[in-house]
Amino acid sequence: MKGKVSKMMIEDWEIGALYWNCLQRANGDEAIAVQKVREKYWESFVKNENVDLTIVLGTTLQHHNKRAPNPYVIISVVPTPHEPQMSLL
Repeated sequence: MKGKVSKMMIEDWEIGALYWNCLQRANGDEAIAVQKVREKYWESFVKNENVDLTIVLGTTLQHHNKRAPNPYVIISVVPTPHEPQMSLL
């Protein structure tokens, strides 16, 4: 992988709700719940060629006051369905 790799916190309520539902189904096992959330996002958005994934970034006052090296957080993840373009040739 080229470039700089970084991790960002996700503040999106939908992923939080997905996590809590997965945690309940996993009988409180956090590792299983996190794995299920990752699988859901990977299968539904990353591997799906018919979906573009838009990530909306924002900042919080809390991070600006601390002069954090990366004050940005993911405030929303928006899957946008699309139809693949037909071949031009």
